[in-house]
Amino acid sequence: MPARGQLSIRARLTLFFEVAIAVILTFTGVALVSLVHHSLETQARNQIEGEIVQTQERFAAAKTATTHSVVLAMHGDVVIQVTNLEGTRVWAASSAIANAPVLAHQVVDSTAANGLGVRMSSSPTAQPFLSQVSAGLGGPITMKRGPGLVYGFVYGGGIAHSVNVLLASLLVSFPLLLLISGGLIWLGIGLALAPVESIRRRVDAIAAQDLTQRVPLTGGDDEIARMARTVNAMLDRLEAASQFQQEFVSNVSHELRSPLTTLLATTERAARDPARANWPEVVDIVMREGRRLDVLIDDLFWLARHDERQVETQSTDVDLDDLLFEEAQRVRTLTTLAADTTAIQPTRVVGDPAMLKRMIRNVVDNAMRYATSELRFDSHYEGPEAVVTVADDGEGVDVAKSGRLFDRFARADRARSRDSGGTGLGLAIVTEIVVHHGGTARFVPVERGSTIELRVRRDGQRLQA
Repeated sequence: MPARGQLSIRARLTLFFEVAIAVILTFTGVALVSLVHHSLETQARNQIEGEIVQTQERFAAAKTATTHSVVLAMHGDVVIQVTNLEGTRVWAASSAIANAPVLAHQVVDSTAANGLGVRMSSSPTAQPFLSQVSAGLGGPITMKRGPGLVYGFVYGGGIAHSVNVLLASLLVSFPLLLLISGGLIWLGIGLALAPVESIRRRVDAIAAQDLTQRVPLTGGDDEIARMARTVNAMLDRLEAASQFQQEFVSNVSHELRSPLTTLLATTERAARDPARANWPEVVDIVMREGRRLDVLIDDLFWLARHDERQVETQSTDVDLDDLLFEEAQRVRTLTTLAADTTAIQPTRVVGDPAMLKRMIRNVVDNAMRYATSELRFDSHYEGPEAVVTVADDGEGVDVAKSGRLFDRFARADRARSRDSGGTGLGLAIVTEIVVHHGGTARFVPVERGSTIELRVRRDGQRLQA
């Protein structure tokens, strides 16, 4: 027999229902045979009792006593035998057993209604007749000849024959019924699973050809319709993921090509004429583009680990105001920009120190690239959230369209020189970190320059979840 995994769902369901139907039919057949047998025996017993009563009335009404054995007429399958009280002589008998010896004797039976029972005769002369009668029922009778006993029997194998016919019918009809039901179940399950197979073939073709195609909806709200909608939703996510992956690879390739092209062109030019090469300039270009590659690779690695849920996080107290003061000092050290920290207030949250430091640094680096002369820092509480803002006095951005700037590889001005632009991943990382801490990141409207507002939960609830 093939293993369970080798059978199709259709075959397994058909086999299961066939076994269930076979069990039900078996119990039904046993119950039916038992019921019919009991019904036939009850009917025969009632008929015997009726014949005994009629026999008693007949002999009670007789005016003279007979000295010879009386032959009684048969009614149906019931035969009667009347004997003397001692059970040694036959006084009357139905025509079918007119020549039979005494077939039964009366015994005491406390379970019977009248306290009497019947014991079939063990006499050798009675044996040939006993094979033709069954279900003896005795009772006392008073005749002109004296007291006697009357017995009633079922003659022939009427009950057994009826039961055997029923058994034969069941043995023939049940397998036929199993065969017919199996065929109907097989067809029914096939019709029920046909939409599933259609969806499978459609999904297989979609996966192999074009993710823009979808599974046809059948309408309604049954299991097949819900599965079709679920499959289409999954295909939507797969298509979006595929497009995102293609765009991501394209953007990464573009970002890597720019510094690598600069590095190769600079080193090849210097290698062709080492004596006339401006080596300090070459070193400066190589170091600058190398740092740029290092930042890009670090950002890509962080995003990849975050997407795969492999970034290790901590939950501890972090002073955002201290991080802002550190960044302000870094701005003053590395650039000629001014850093206004007068609006910074003590702001402590529960979160991951490394993530929050990276979040603030990315925002400050973004502001440094576009600032003209000054950066302004702010931190304070608003209800359950801590708010941090970093403002620059540069050209500013269109706040209504600024949401896309938090996407990966997005820039405020794609025509801007790559030297002044970043990798396009800084604000995307900021978005991932603030969402991880249950907050939001956005550009807010200002009269001059641009201002990024960061909001994170003070209690670190989202981080712990």
